[in-house]
Amino acid sequence: MFKILAKKELSPNVYAMTIEAPRVARKAQPGQFIILRIDEEGERIPLTIADFDREKGTILLVFQTIGASTMELAAMNAGDSLLDFVGPLGQPSVIKKMEGTVVVVGGGIGVAPTYPIARAMKEAGNKVIAIMGAKTKDILI
Repeated sequence: MFKILAKKELSPNVYAMTIEAPRVARKAQPGQFIILRIDEEGERIPLTIADFDREKGTILLVFQTIGASTMELAAMNAGDSLLDFVGPLGQPSVIKKMEGTVVVVGGGIGVAPTYPIARAMKEAGNKVIAIMGAKTKDILI
């Protein structure tokens, strides 16, 4: 079981959850994702890793309620646990020192996974500019 340590509503129908998952956090890299399952009857939900903290052993997920499964996930609270939390999965983003400036672009809920990429590019010695957009200022995260 994987414990939910914190939950916050960022904007209408958009939530951030911090999950205790030390093995996943230890291996996570920018651009990767996880697949979680709430319970035995639940479907598998793939979500991009929005941030990770190797020292604390935590993963930050940001998701929007779209269907029944994400609504069920949003109904969970700190102290609740997820049945399955598999990852990190997928090819990580290429992080290296680049010539010039690195521009990271995200829109809507897609802004969340750009943070670990921007942070890693900055740590690699790059100048980083982030461009974010949303339909309205209220849903910009």
